Amino acid sequence: LATRLLYLLLFAVVFWVTCWAVALTALVQLAFRVFAGAPSPELRRFGAGLARYAAQVIAYLSFATDRLPFPFSDWPEMPGRVTEDDLSGL
Repeated sequence: LATRLLYLLLFAVVFWVTCWAVALTALVQLAFRVFAGAPSPELRRFGAGLARYAAQVIAYLSFATDRLPFPFSDWPEMPGRVTEDDLSGL
């Protein structure tokens, strides 16, 4: 129980940092859209991986799973080119 509590606290902080990373990614993507005319494919792929990671953290925090997210397991993999179908399973 004490171990789970420590992991819950750790991943609550990780989730907070993840939310800021999502906000920063969204702002940078907006800048790409405004100045380059299209979002960055690399940032789109990163954002999709970040979304999957956030889902894993939320599942752990809400006791939907006992599987520890990254760095205790692998980072969620995303294909080289992200499509809408890749994001539908989030």
